[in-house]
Amino acid sequence: MSVYNDRELSSQSRFSDRKRAACRFSRGFTLVELLVVLAIVAVLLAVASPNYDSIISGSQVDESRLGLATSLALARTEAIKEGRSVKLCAGTFSAFCNPGEEWQIGWQLRTLANVLLQVVQRDSDDPAISFVCGGTPQKDLQYLSSGLRSGTGDCVFTISKNSVSKTLTISPTGRVRMN
Repeated sequence: MSVYNDRELSSQSRFSDRKRAACRFSRGFTLVELLVVLAIVAVLLAVASPNYDSIISGSQVDESRLGLATSLALARTEAIKEGRSVKLCAGTFSAFCNPGEEWQIGWQLRTLANVLLQVVQRDSDDPAISFVCGGTPQKDLQYLSSGLRSGTGDCVFTISKNSVSKTLTISPTGRVRMN
């Protein structure tokens, strides 16, 4: 039994020596080290923040542009399928296409017989949309039963938010091109 106790005592003394040596070297972080790390993180966040805003704006512009392109494709498809003209016009609240409404609040698809096909409502913080045909701002776009767009020359939707701006061009044949 004395041998067992000797071993136990010698292992305890070795363990306590190692424990004391380890404690001497692991004291944690000082306040100065912590403040330096926080300052570095703050600088990195300040540098990354403008890029993040640009990415978010670009994503919102792309989302609005894709939604508008989808509505244009639906208008053209419905005009061909039904054999009647379809109009895409600014605004969402009127029973008819109202020339006083803006693209910013949304748009609607209607046949010339005033049958509603689609309504898209937009939030006030969505990207701005402008529509120009032949250098003149427009409030509507009409697809004929052949799938051609009424009028001549290219028409351009411009979607923009902050410093990000992208366009949709509609040719006289009715095809939509994302630039």
